[in-house]
Amino acid sequence: MGQLSVPETTALPAECRESLRDLLIACADTKLLMGYHYGEWTFGTPTLEAAVANCSLAQGELGHVRLLHGILKAHCDVDPDYLVEQRPANQFASNPYLDQQLNDWPSVVAMTVVVDQAVTRVIHALRESSFAPMRSCAAKLLDEERYHLHHGQGWLRTLAKDQSQRSALEAALGRALSATLFWLRPEALGDEALVAAEVMGRSRAGIAQDLMNECGALAQSLALDLPKIDEEWQDAAPIDDVLYHLRGTKNAVFKQA
Repeated sequence: MGQLSVPETTALPAECRESLRDLLIACADTKLLMGYHYGEWTFGTPTLEAAVANCSLAQGELGHVRLLHGILKAHCDVDPDYLVEQRPANQFASNPYLDQQLNDWPSVVAMTVVVDQAVTRVIHALRESSFAPMRSCAAKLLDEERYHLHHGQGWLRTLAKDQSQRSALEAALGRALSATLFWLRPEALGDEALVAAEVMGRSRAGIAQDLMNECGALAQSLALDLPKIDEEWQDAAPIDDVLYHLRGTKNAVFKQA
């Protein structure tokens, strides 16, 4: 990797341009919804330290969204305001685990351990990208993501020791992994072209396999059972309540002031 250096998407093979745009939108959408959920859980966490951490995680993810949206606007002719404020729910490309409200702390921990790490792995596959704007951005994002893994796995181990939380934790992890494997599905995502053009260093199919192996080993080390989830994710979309609060619909008048 790194032998090529492409400053603009117009220099990429035609089959890569749309795939790269879709990949960046999927990462930005996922980080946008994670930022929302982390922010929602600034209050209600088991400890004050967890509340402070969630506030920081929310700010970090939303900052990453701004970076990715900047690349999309400058190089892919995508309007970030449309993506956030006007796009129909069924056009979001975020991980479907995030479509619903996360109603308990094990669900938030599962988001951090599985969903957050999945999108980080995708960014990691872009760290030596031939597409120069993404290569520069990836380094910053990965540097700021290091704490997320430590935070998530720390809480996973804590909850795994609590018999009253284990069942909810296992269910949340299973659902998060099922949704994430769907999000990383290889079909119709153009990974072959992206890898061939050295835009990505690893396909999403490879990332999915690594994630499954890591989650399986982590669950085994904590004697957790990951249930198989057969939920259909194909037509998933963020629910109205999530979009209402995400977009600040109630405060739209202030945005126009």
